[in-house]
Amino acid sequence: MSEWLSLEEGLKASGLRIAPVRSGVPSGWSEMCKGFFRVKAIPFALISARDPKLGLSALKAATAQESLPVVFWESERPLANWLEQLFLAERLSQAPALLPHDPRDRAIVIGLLAELCAEDGFGWHRRILLTHRLLNEPQFGERERAIGRYLADKYGYARATPAASQRRCEDIVMTFSDRLSSGGRYLCGEAITALDIGWAAFAAMIQPLPADQCPMDTLWRDLFTWVPGSCPPDKVAVLLEHRDQIYRDWLELPVIFR
Repeated sequence: MSEWLSLEEGLKASGLRIAPVRSGVPSGWSEMCKGFFRVKAIPFALISARDPKLGLSALKAATAQESLPVVFWESERPLANWLEQLFLAERLSQAPALLPHDPRDRAIVIGLLAELCAEDGFGWHRRILLTHRLLNEPQFGERERAIGRYLADKYGYARATPAASQRRCEDIVMTFSDRLSSGGRYLCGEAITALDIGWAAFAAMIQPLPADQCPMDTLWRDLFTWVPGSCPPDKVAVLLEHRDQIYRDWLELPVIFR
């Protein structure tokens, strides 16, 4: 998986292909998506979908949308929604099951995943806070300001205040802390589920993995680092240790997103 296919090559290829964000920083959505298939040991090729000159216009022409990650399986329609990507992983390999069989536990996993990665979830509001910093803090130059303006236009920066986004992120972190402290080796019982993979991916928006495992520019590492004020530091440490365990036992290191 070290070589990236172009979008044209990826569209013609067979098997499983994933077009993740390739921006020099870890994307929770992309790392979670790749994690679903890595845990199941399903091989896939990586597609570099953003053209240096044309941006994502070719992707939009091929998939009728321009958000990443996108999953391609054989000649089936492309999947740009996290839940559809998870369902595909479950269909392609039954073991290990990432969604519990019990309907209540299944609802917990899907519901809390949505709290991480759906609109108005943790990733969405952390992105609002990142955008606010890019647009307002003096250490960022025009390149970073332009990224901030792009994110603001695309992801609804004007719809939320930083204070509201902060509170929402705090509440979600506390919910995950409560899950982990309630017993069980994983976030939903004694077996890994998609919820553990999702948490591992999105925890980069609290504290990225160390530089040797997740190489990032210092400026962006600082931007991604965030201290939840209402969750005690020892509980945040436990959550990050759980992230480390999931990467160590189940996912790929170092994180590849360039």
